[in-house]
Amino acid sequence: MLVEDDFRSAEVAKSILEYLECDVIVARSGAEAVGAVRQDAFDLVLMDVGLPVMNGLDATRLIRAHEQALGLPPVYIVALTALTMPHELDECMTSGMDEVMTKPFFIERLQRAILNAYRVTRWPRRAITAAISPPAMIRAGRDGSATAETQVTC
Repeated sequence: MLVEDDFRSAEVAKSILEYLECDVIVARSGAEAVGAVRQDAFDLVLMDVGLPVMNGLDATRLIRAHEQALGLPPVYIVALTALTMPHELDECMTSGMDEVMTKPFFIERLQRAILNAYRVTRWPRRAITAAISPPAMIRAGRDGSATAETQVTC
């Protein structure tokens, strides 16, 4: 799931995720993201920090509380933020996010975040090469040479 209130930013990020063969759902607010996580399972949540009404930090805290209350495995949450001060980045991590990606981001950085989510949620005991290029990632899934799924629910 991509949680982004800015329409243009959401469209660009969604296009990149679809290029990486992800199934993408876009939420426009923190409250919408919390509701979606309560309804469906996601492999990865890309959470904008500066959302209106309910920011990404508060949304992440509610998602983590929901997971803990129901004994669910935690979804991998990546903060998307333009904030770069150390205390701001620390706040993302203390809210329960797994990783921070500063804006603007590059496709390679997004791909690493997807692979990191797979390391944690699907392949906890396998080593993955994080330097794989997007076309190679796609080919690996299509020719059957990889044991990994290339479809990701974001």
